[in-house]
Amino acid sequence: MAVDKALVHNQDGMMHLEGSNIHDMAVRLSEMKQKLDLVQKFFKDVMVKDVDYGVIPGTQKPSLYKPGAEKLCELYNFAIVIAEKEEEKDLQSGYYRAKIVIRLVHRGTGALVAEGAGEANVYESKYRWRWVYERDLPKGVDKESLVCKEFEGKNGTYKKYRIENADLFDQWNTVLKMAKKRALVDATLSATRSSGIFSQAEDELDAWIEGEADEEPVEQPYTKPQQTQQPRQQQQRQSARTENNRNSSQGQSRGPANPNAPASEAQVKAIFSAGKSKGLSSDDIKEIVFRQSGKEVNGLTMGEASNLIGMLQNTSRDDLMALIAASFSDDFGEEPPSLFGGGQA
Repeated sequence: MAVDKALVHNQDGMMHLEGSNIHDMAVRLSEMKQKLDLVQKFFKDVMVKDVDYGVIPGTQKPSLYKPGAEKLCELYNFAIVIAEKEEEKDLQSGYYRAKIVIRLVHRGTGALVAEGAGEANVYESKYRWRWVYERDLPKGVDKESLVCKEFEGKNGTYKKYRIENADLFDQWNTVLKMAKKRALVDATLSATRSSGIFSQAEDELDAWIEGEADEEPVEQPYTKPQQTQQPRQQQQRQSARTENNRNSSQGQSRGPANPNAPASEAQVKAIFSAGKSKGLSSDDIKEIVFRQSGKEVNGLTMGEASNLIGMLQNTSRDDLMALIAASFSDDFGEEPPSLFGGGQA
């Protein structure tokens, strides 16, 4: 794109744009620092770890979840608008693909701030396949032809087999919701310039939220922490073991050896038990599971189930109900009054 020559001048061998003098830059720098301090306070006072953001099993760095994206949009006074909805359906095979484009519009000015795109389809492995015990295999299926995995359980080694979901149509609504979630998070990270915050190692993000870091952290390569045997750390480990043993009795493992393995029946039962102990219905629990993982309960991995059990046990009923209430209608057509007071822009 051409730049008006009147806006550009040469000074001391360097090109300068009009309006970018030292005073203007200093004002913008001051505003940026104030915004950063405000966002830091917002994360500390409002954002809930493992509800609004957290570490997805199998990864080492925190990610922004849909509830957190919604809260950030409220902070910045953004209205969420679906700009495009593209669907591909095959009524014969059950194939379904959804692509969503979400726009964030500033309510005060009506200005378009950012767009985000999200796509999902039923051929993603978490929707296309499910893992079952040998006893649950359909009759007549040659188990030798199936992909299988071995797991270590209390009673020894056992196998689970991967089979296709018999009815992909059941996954269509889940896939659509996932596409919307991905689009919203994409747009929010772009609009709020939060990508740098959520690309950090988990301990660095915690330090930044608590104000212990000098500035917004920069991405560092992950290194495995060294273990030491100081007495204080030994006591902390013993305390952690005691807590893990307590969780184990409720179906939560002490850090599954393979967090990507399918969730156990005991873990699934523990999820519903933890939710119902907070007065949630089965549908409420399923909604929370989907909002946190993007999956149905029977599609969770052991790591995801373990995290969900801990989240349900450690989150108050009021916060859990607020999380459910924050869910939009299927097309984000309405905004919950508790979060979005004005009308759609």
